[in-house]
Amino acid sequence: MNFLDSIKKEILNKNVKEKHCRIAFLAGLIRGAGSLYEEGDDIGLLIRANDEQTANFIEMSLKSLFDYDVREVSVSEDKLNKKDKFYLSVSGEKAFDILTQLNVLEEDDGELLVNLKFYGEITQKECCLRAFIRGLFVAIGNCTLPNENENSSTGYHLELNFSHYTPALETSEKLAKFNVSTKITRRREDYLLYIKSAEEIKNFLAFLPAPVSVLKLTDLMINRELSNNSNRQKNCDLGNVNKQVEASAKQIDAINKIKNTIGLDALKPDLKETALIREKYPEDTLSELAERLSISKSCLNHRLRKIVLLSSQT
Repeated sequence: MNFLDSIKKEILNKNVKEKHCRIAFLAGLIRGAGSLYEEGDDIGLLIRANDEQTANFIEMSLKSLFDYDVREVSVSEDKLNKKDKFYLSVSGEKAFDILTQLNVLEEDDGELLVNLKFYGEITQKECCLRAFIRGLFVAIGNCTLPNENENSSTGYHLELNFSHYTPALETSEKLAKFNVSTKITRRREDYLLYIKSAEEIKNFLAFLPAPVSVLKLTDLMINRELSNNSNRQKNCDLGNVNKQVEASAKQIDAINKIKNTIGLDALKPDLKETALIREKYPEDTLSELAERLSISKSCLNHRLRKIVLLSSQT
């Protein structure tokens, strides 16, 4: 199970007793995944569910909240994701009542209108606002983490995909009041509210709230940081080894040049001793060579620099 499915499962399994919050949740889900249609003189509602658990949840919610039995559920395959999508139809005499209670429809001077405002009376309570955005996330949310897919180089990313700019902006402003920072961008005909910071994704999940998902993300962040630190140390160690090998090769070349020109006997005794020991132990580190000569590392380094300098003058 990927992280997105894990979040949605936690949300759908959340035991919410308050009816007003359950209605707010369903309202958010329908705002994200519902579409209206005409059925003669009546209005119907078609709700898309991305998986069977969500479809079952919607069906049970309509029954428990409005005593409505869903008569029609159709299934079609999403060829892109190779997953089934479920479509639930709400129609008949109760459809208007349900849509009105969910603040999707409203009457103005006897005229039936679609309420374009996402946030109003139904989200006035903070608990209901959180429930509404949970429903929105189940409907139009997505979240990916680093290395979640071995073939993907994606980083931390959470998004909600809106068909209009105004609800995206309103949602961003609502989240900002709870210290959840988001950005909005255009993707073809849609508006994407997104977060690319692991900490901000954690803040968003805490706002919902989805505590189990927060803990999973925190655990991933810690393990990733430990892994990054380990890789940085390995890279540092490898860099030091490469420098050591290059320096040793340069010193050996200098010693060979002196041997082939003026000879090692022309060197001062301490430099000759150093040249011989370096020649004998080309793979030793400076610390190891210094220990063999019973001198300090800085003294050894000074001698080797002298040898390299003398070779350039011969």
